[in-house]
Amino acid sequence: MKVILYLLVSIFSIQTAYFQNSGLSKNDEKSIKQMINYFKKYSIHKDSIDWDSFEKKVWNSATISKDSAVITALTLNGEKHTNYFDNTSKSYIVGEFNSTHTYEKIKPVKIPENLGYLSIKTFINSRKNQKATLEKGKNYILQNIADIKSQDSKELKGWVIDLRENRGGNMWPMLISLTPFLKSEVLGYFSENDKLIEWSKKNDQIFNGSSNQTKKFVEEPISYQLKNNDLKIAVLISRYTASSGEATAISLMSNPNVSLIGNKSAGYTTSNKSFSLKNGDVLILTSGVMTDYKKKEYWKGITPQYEIANEADLEMELSKWFESSN
Repeated sequence: MKVILYLLVSIFSIQTAYFQNSGLSKNDEKSIKQMINYFKKYSIHKDSIDWDSFEKKVWNSATISKDSAVITALTLNGEKHTNYFDNTSKSYIVGEFNSTHTYEKIKPVKIPENLGYLSIKTFINSRKNQKATLEKGKNYILQNIADIKSQDSKELKGWVIDLRENRGGNMWPMLISLTPFLKSEVLGYFSENDKLIEWSKKNDQIFNGSSNQTKKFVEEPISYQLKNNDLKIAVLISRYTASSGEATAISLMSNPNVSLIGNKSAGYTTSNKSFSLKNGDVLILTSGVMTDYKKKEYWKGITPQYEIANEADLEMELSKWFESSN
């Protein structure tokens, strides 16, 4: 009992010092409290974090500024997919993690003859409102379906689906766009607190759990059928393929005709929850991990079946793979 009382007094003392020294608004102070509680309850690392130390360090940083407290919390949480949206500056805050990656522009790949090619781009929700997001998503989906239809023919030898520049966003318009390529009913899962939330395809519609995502964006099922449904499909990934881009790759793996070619993905294969705070900011907190249709968890990204040393090898690997009988 004395130990618990001491800890409570220590935390209270730190908060009191913070309140005395900080020039932040009451809403920011309340938001930091909210943020800490959300980390405690929902963080994917909640069972391995020393929460007494976490709180002390966050409140110490709060004597400097709100942003310092946020950065400290994100860094101590140790999950690079977790971030924080500052509603005043309309910008994102991330933790301090070592990164040796420098961005290199992805070069267009020369596609061998008689192959269809589809580039599935990042999809970011509209900041205006839900209606604008749904309209934007509908246009994105219909354009991708139009690209598929315009290339599809009985003469095709296979398809290339390019996710190399897909850094994430909203995964559902991506999966809806790929409905013609998705065979399996179960596409993958979010695993959160020992519970599995299924991604699936049923009756030409994509579901998140029991929520019909296709109906949400385009109302009608995507009923288009490929002229040859048994062709080989090369899915290209890179170290820039992240988050929902990685979820899309995982979903495509449920098709037995798919092979992944390229480089290991970025490693944002986790799921996030968004929490609105008192000051209008939003904590985007990692709370689960992605799994494939076989329930294999992907904690550190996706390693393709066919890895390449550099971009120059990609075209050669593509040609070789499509020419093989595997």
